[in-house]
Amino acid sequence: MGDKLLQHKHCRNCGKAVNIDDPYCNDRCKDEHHAMLKRKRNQLYMLMALAMGLMLVTLLLGGGG
Repeated sequence: MGDKLLQHKHCRNCGKAVNIDDPYCNDRCKDEHHAMLKRKRNQLYMLMALAMGLMLVTLLLGGGG
């Protein structure tokens, strides 16, 4: 029960134990993680564009005062 573990980190994509110097366990995980980040960034841009569009419509239809 007192076994010592080697220093390690976990893959950013799948969570497997990896060497302390490597953020990913293999190139496939790296590519999947970057693709997921790109999708999330694009979703955020779309949400911001939608919010700005709704504010513009509200200002135009609300009469502004």
